[in-house]
Amino acid sequence: MKKHPLFVLALSALATLPAFAQVSAASEPIKLIDSEIALMAPVWSPDGSQIAVTGNNYTGIYVANADGTGLHRVSADQGTGYKMFWSADSRTITGFARETRQGRVLRSERTFDARTGAAVATAAAVRTNAQPGAAATGVYGVMTQNPATAAANIEALAQFAGKTVINPALSADGTKVAFQIPGKGMWLINNDGTGLRSLGTGSHPAWLPDNKTLVYTIVEDNGEIFTASSLMSIDTATGATATVLARNGFIPMTPAVSPDGAKVAFENAADADIYIINIR
Repeated sequence: MKKHPLFVLALSALATLPAFAQVSAASEPIKLIDSEIALMAPVWSPDGSQIAVTGNNYTGIYVANADGTGLHRVSADQGTGYKMFWSADSRTITGFARETRQGRVLRSERTFDARTGAAVATAAAVRTNAQPGAAATGVYGVMTQNPATAAANIEALAQFAGKTVINPALSADGTKVAFQIPGKGMWLINNDGTGLRSLGTGSHPAWLPDNKTLVYTIVEDNGEIFTASSLMSIDTATGATATVLARNGFIPMTPAVSPDGAKVAFENAADADIYIINIR
């Protein structure tokens, strides 16, 4: 049976609801990609026409059409699917490939043609904890450039010094960042470093285009495998939360909102395939 290993840092905390009114499911979950290998961490292309996914341990990058057809591999590199991102024109995908030289683990940024898989190295292999393409500004830039020291380097996060900031998500308008602190839950902060506040328990926040609604998951595990999860939404302005998906047979993880805000793609840890659910 296909299984995803338990990544402790991929989890963490949160809490609350949606956006335009109160985000809720507008359809049953629909299997988008049925694969013989375990797939995870979907990322929509900016134009909404394609979706990229990765395999266990973030190995490789695979691309499919938005309807799930045409799945093909564009990279087999180890670790390259972690925080991969699309170019603005939806033609290429960038990620860090991991390699070992003389016992040292190095990472090199590479950009892949989403259609052919042709790769271009965009940076030399170095020892780094940064996310690919981490040239962002503000608090988000600090979080992506060095997650392990971000809390110590952001005044508002001094209470979390020594902990790694994980899964930072920048709102579409660039003004707000949702993120996790392991063992401390999910948080919201303005990108200028002001306005820190707790969102409660949750993991992998993903913004809707309205710049105020997040979808996220509340996940349970037994120390070895994921045992349950609920797909939630929260209105960050009011703190209101809603359940989008919570049922047997589904353990939703790493949600990704489509560019038009109408769908959420997620990996189902119960069968390691990719699903979507329409939202309203």
